[in-house]
Amino acid sequence: MSTTAENGRVVGAQTVARAFAVLRLFRDHQGDLGVGAVSKELGLNLSTTHRIVRALVAEGYLAQNEENERYYLGTAALLLGQAAHHNFGLDVVYPVLQELGNVTGESVNLGVLAGDSAVVVERIESAQPLRFTQPPGTRVPLHASSMGKALLAFNREVEVRTLKGVSRLTRITAKTHATARSLRSDLEAIRARGWSTDDEESTIGVRCAGAPICDNAGVARAAIAVQAPAVRVPDERFDELGPLVASAAKEISALLPPGHSF
Repeated sequence: MSTTAENGRVVGAQTVARAFAVLRLFRDHQGDLGVGAVSKELGLNLSTTHRIVRALVAEGYLAQNEENERYYLGTAALLLGQAAHHNFGLDVVYPVLQELGNVTGESVNLGVLAGDSAVVVERIESAQPLRFTQPPGTRVPLHASSMGKALLAFNREVEVRTLKGVSRLTRITAKTHATARSLRSDLEAIRARGWSTDDEESTIGVRCAGAPICDNAGVARAAIAVQAPAVRVPDERFDELGPLVASAAKEISALLPPGHSF
């Protein structure tokens, strides 16, 4: 194998990684971006950034605003997102999330496991003026969120990977579990009742109830949560929200085709 060929593969892989970094930047940014802003954000030189951006425009993943010469996500990105939405089964589960939002009057999230966190992929907004918002793409910690703890409780591999050799946990608020021992005790309680809670553990003033979406083997790779301002969730309301979330999660699990994995 020649060095040139080997180097070519490295360069090619680096270019692909940079292209994905550009797309992620546009995904997470609200509004148009110029080449200079992309270059600065990603630490790339202008000529490299311009080549990547023009290649993405040629493929339809970016488009240019002719008035200000900045760029935004194009039609190909939209179609890719729609295909992923369908393949994830989100079009099938959306009515269940909507019904859960209607019954509880609160916001509802669906999140999937992504490394050491959960990522919000679907969102139902509460109609109430005081509400908590986490748009799709938001990452939430596994140890300090109702979705994350539902995933840990019903995915042994992830629990072991997350807590192996760990004694102290990152405190986000004064109510976050400070130790792995404390969290493990909470996970046992979650497994026993089938739903999890977030008692202002990730955001002060927000309380949540969550439940796992499990496959046929009982392993969770996704979860849902009802989220509300703490003033609307006194302790006794957890006993109302928890079973509702757990029931919706089981309904979603039943709707997904055999072998489906988020």
